[in-house]
Amino acid sequence: MSATKSIVNLAIGRLVTTGAIRSIDDPVSKYYPEWKQGKKRAITIRQLLDHTSGMQSDGSQEVESSPDVVQLALAAELTDEPGTHFYYNNKAVNLLAGIVQRASGKKMDALLRSDVFGPLGITDFIWVRDSAGNPYSYARLQILPEDMAKLGQLVLDRGRWNGTQLIAPEWFDAIMRGSPLEPRVGLLWWLLPQHTTFVVDDERLRSLAAAGADSAFIRGATTARGRYESAEAYDTALRAAFGEKYSEAYGEARTRTRMNLERREYGRMIGFEANGSFGQYIDIYPDQRLVAVRMIAVTDRINLPADSFENFRELVRALAPH
Repeated sequence: MSATKSIVNLAIGRLVTTGAIRSIDDPVSKYYPEWKQGKKRAITIRQLLDHTSGMQSDGSQEVESSPDVVQLALAAELTDEPGTHFYYNNKAVNLLAGIVQRASGKKMDALLRSDVFGPLGITDFIWVRDSAGNPYSYARLQILPEDMAKLGQLVLDRGRWNGTQLIAPEWFDAIMRGSPLEPRVGLLWWLLPQHTTFVVDDERLRSLAAAGADSAFIRGATTARGRYESAEAYDTALRAAFGEKYSEAYGEARTRTRMNLERREYGRMIGFEANGSFGQYIDIYPDQRLVAVRMIAVTDRINLPADSFENFRELVRALAPH
């Protein structure tokens, strides 16, 4: 699932380390000259990595039905000026696979196999490709949990494995800095705050209404106004407001408005995480030297949200001394 995106980060980090990519602040048009005209000329590799490219996205369904996800991304319209808004973008991130191939001469999965997975002893994996032969970047890596843990250990050790520096340590400083537009996003990894407060207030409701949320959603959201000091408390409020399938109403409103219902206030960032649908996690807490992996097979029997194990990261953190 989307934990794949965090592994794509390692491919870009490897190419920055070897000099095949000079800088992630280079424009995408360096690799795709057709973007040298118009507003897309301003889009950088960094903006693909932190979801601030401004490119239009309709979620994963459009990506999954496309025979060529790189061309799909190249053809996307802009909905925002590049670098001005954060919006999680499954379509845009697939362009990174094309950049990796043009920078290195190798498909992204082949580069990772030779330069990262190989040195870690990871051989049993499948990286699904589209009909045009592009490995997906938004998802679709199939890998064993123990090998996901190796990748987490590589990140914890700042790119070093068995005495060899595979990825420059400075790359991992960039992961932990977070984006100015979304403090929890660090180049396709999610940062883990010490504490999160979820706030639904009148100002937020007005902004959602102005952005196009329908009146029924706003009425439900009004009953969830308040400050919630834990994800569990906020989850309870959303269930009371919208019912057990609140994620459907929430997701529809977010797609329409490109906004979350809540505003979030974060404490100090103490770790980082790969995160995929249904509860695919690599959680890393550097101060505790802790890496934890949780994966689940996605079947028609999966039970959301219980199977997503949303409090995994907190329970893992509680296992280690602080």
